[in-house]
Amino acid sequence: MKKVSHSIKIILLVFVIAALIVGCSNSNGNNNTSSPAAETPKGENASPATEPEASELKPYEITLVMPGAPLKDHDLVIGEMNKILKEKINATLNLHYVDWGAWGEKTNLMFASSEPFDLIFSAGWFGYTNSVGKGNYMAIDDLVEKYGQAFLSTIDPEIVNAAKVNGKLYAMVASKEFAADKGLTLNKALVEKYNFDLSAIKELADMEPLFKTIKENEPDVTPFLTTGGGAPSASILDYGYYDILGDGPGELLRTGDGLTVINKIEDPKYMEYAKLMRKWYLAGYVNKDAATVGDTGPAFRAGKAFAQTNSYKPGWVLENEKSMGMGLEVVQIATPFTSTTDATSALIAFSRTSKDPERAMMFMNLLYSDPKLLNLLINGIEGTHYVVKEGNIIDFAPGLDAATSGYPVTMNWMIGNLPMTHVWASEDPNKWQSYIDYNNSAEKSRALGFAFNTEPVKNEIAAASNVEKEFKFVIVTGSVDPEEYIPKYLEKLKAAGMDKIIAEKQKQLDEWAKTR
Repeated sequence: MKKVSHSIKIILLVFVIAALIVGCSNSNGNNNTSSPAAETPKGENASPATEPEASELKPYEITLVMPGAPLKDHDLVIGEMNKILKEKINATLNLHYVDWGAWGEKTNLMFASSEPFDLIFSAGWFGYTNSVGKGNYMAIDDLVEKYGQAFLSTIDPEIVNAAKVNGKLYAMVASKEFAADKGLTLNKALVEKYNFDLSAIKELADMEPLFKTIKENEPDVTPFLTTGGGAPSASILDYGYYDILGDGPGELLRTGDGLTVINKIEDPKYMEYAKLMRKWYLAGYVNKDAATVGDTGPAFRAGKAFAQTNSYKPGWVLENEKSMGMGLEVVQIATPFTSTTDATSALIAFSRTSKDPERAMMFMNLLYSDPKLLNLLINGIEGTHYVVKEGNIIDFAPGLDAATSGYPVTMNWMIGNLPMTHVWASEDPNKWQSYIDYNNSAEKSRALGFAFNTEPVKNEIAAASNVEKEFKFVIVTGSVDPEEYIPKYLEKLKAAGMDKIIAEKQKQLDEWAKTR
């Protein structure tokens, strides 16, 4: 009995110490040193939020605004979700979609007219800090402490802190991968046909002999199919070689020890990539419409291209081979890296126009603690849209596939505690553990958690953005001579206020560093 009693005391002491550590970690704003791993789906066992009974609450409709288009069985799925929400928090969900192409215009109008709604998708790459600066979102620090304990127990504090702006939290981070590696996706059939040795590819320039072979032997195949946004400078450098530190000019080199903000356009690596793309463009390796073309996916899937750039995560190849119907190989150019942009790649923010933010937080907390509710939102209705094959593995219901299902998966990266959701038969069965390992292996940016407040230089950023539209895509795709156009690009950026933007970023980064 004495041994048992002694063991219990030790266990209790461990819990007390752990609680103190978590308490200190949560109270330090952005000052955090823990590892940002997407943890196991512990929302089911999270400390319960101090929520009133559903019977004590007045009925309320929660409006969630998401990018995309309504799915065929939208009403059917939302109806099932509402049965759970009525029982638990006496609420119903209005899932309001806005088309990706019209997102900026329509959501800006919603905020300008103070249209009432509760929640909205956002991201570090999708104007999150700008929207905070405009006052579109409300701070939720008190709300999440009171009603969001499942969220806090699921997401690593360092990742939560990365979503803070000026020390305040405005959005809830989706639990998924918090890093990305960059490289090239290759048509596996052509790799095997010409017996290419991919282990020899260490840098982008190493792809040149492969492109030359394809150009000489495959007249109907584009060696390197790209776009302005998908060109190596825009996809690999911006998110694998630099930390872009938010909107506007001014970046942090991934390598090194300091926090000096540079101008990437003046960095030798930028010129190196631009000259390489120009060389490949003139050699006919790059598609001639690269600077203006939009979606290149159909051409790649049709076997009309050998290579294109991509961002990767665990299980990417398996998932995309099945969805694209072709064999794929991946060449990694930039290893996994976690920046604030990566950590905030999928957020649900709270609108300042919400009529009941408490209920909205109760709903969001359920998406981190109730697997049935989240699986409905992400995967649809069991027996109608999917069937359980074994354990947590699911597949389409008989007679259905991604094209014919009334509720194909579209939000499996955007919202909630995603490790609570089922894994599809087309995915790696160890998907969620792979995400944890991947996050833990990623190199962390020295500026992880820094969020740039664009308000002091918003006019300069707008002017610089217009200059970027004129020059960026033609330079990074090799469509023009970079030695002629980069100096012109720099001259116009300076006239737009580039130096002021970089100085403001440096000032804010230095102030942020003092709080670490």
